[in-house]
Amino acid sequence: MPRGALVVEAQFGITATPEAVFNVLVDPAMWSTIDDALVEVVPRDRLVLGATGTMRRRAGMGLTVTTRWENTALVPATRLENLIRGFGYELRETIDLSAGASDTNVAVVDTLVPTSLVGRAMVAMSRRIIERDLHARFVKLKSVLEAGERATSDR
Repeated sequence: MPRGALVVEAQFGITATPEAVFNVLVDPAMWSTIDDALVEVVPRDRLVLGATGTMRRRAGMGLTVTTRWENTALVPATRLENLIRGFGYELRETIDLSAGASDTNVAVVDTLVPTSLVGRAMVAMSRRIIERDLHARFVKLKSVLEAGERATSDR
């Protein structure tokens, strides 16, 4: 583990198939639906292994920041890994999906690594922010997918 790295792990259950969960996660056009801080993502095409782009996010006090992202692992309905590079840090997010008895188990590992002195301070203060944002994103993902499942089953 690189010096100063921060690792945040979380587990979620979503009442949807692994394929349905995966399809939302690999669709950048859906990312702003599950992430309130996301202003813009380019490109908005479905991810393929090695895809790259940029994201503009709200950073507080009316400011936005632009980061670069790259998909580094893509196994349909099973695993997704993106590397996000910002000023002073890199964040690697790994998402593993597995079918449970009645839902999809979602395991997320966010590894935040400082890439500068300023980044060290930012990483050191980021645990609660990452935990909060991760939880909020997956609550919204769950809501979007489970609402879709209900709408499909009501037909």
